[in-house]
Amino acid sequence: MMQHKALMGFPIGIARKGESMRGVLLERLEACAGPCVKRWFAARVMTGRELAVENQLVSLGIDALVPMRKGPDLRRRGRIIPGVLMPVIHGYVLVHMPPEGAELVALQAIDHFISIVGGYENPMPITDNEVKRFKALADDGAYDWERPTGKVLRSGDRAKLYDGPFVGMAGEVISCRSDGRGDVVVLIDMLGGKVPVTVPLAICEKL
Repeated sequence: MMQHKALMGFPIGIARKGESMRGVLLERLEACAGPCVKRWFAARVMTGRELAVENQLVSLGIDALVPMRKGPDLRRRGRIIPGVLMPVIHGYVLVHMPPEGAELVALQAIDHFISIVGGYENPMPITDNEVKRFKALADDGAYDWERPTGKVLRSGDRAKLYDGPFVGMAGEVISCRSDGRGDVVVLIDMLGGKVPVTVPLAICEKL
């Protein structure tokens, strides 16, 4: 089914004869690759397409980042098959863009892009230091699925996130493993509603 993206709220230019609106947005993105003030933001994308979005942005000269971690090991007939690399947070890509909504809206030209955390009018920036710290911890294996955290969360608990694109946010735990490993699903108050996000248990603290 074809998906249509609403282009509302910000002027994005006028398509010239024979030129698509997507072409106008791509030109805007390429212009963002030049020297200008930029901040990091979290872009929501289709789950499973994080690296595809990252590659598209990088090809346009836009800095983008998908921190990766080692996924769960598989056990087959007494053998352990090491887990493959997977995004630390499913469905999100970090992008380095000008903080103006008129520029961020151009991301709609990217395949599999959904939205910017916080929206185009009030996007939620992430500091350079937080992005560097998040990537360094991911590279060091801090968020690997099988790594014990020593934490116990249960459905209904309140938890706060202290790393990554949702740093400082809190919400209700709606799903969590009982062995102190893997992921937790937290219902975060965001964008005027409650949004479920799947994050490593390692970045959560019980409130």
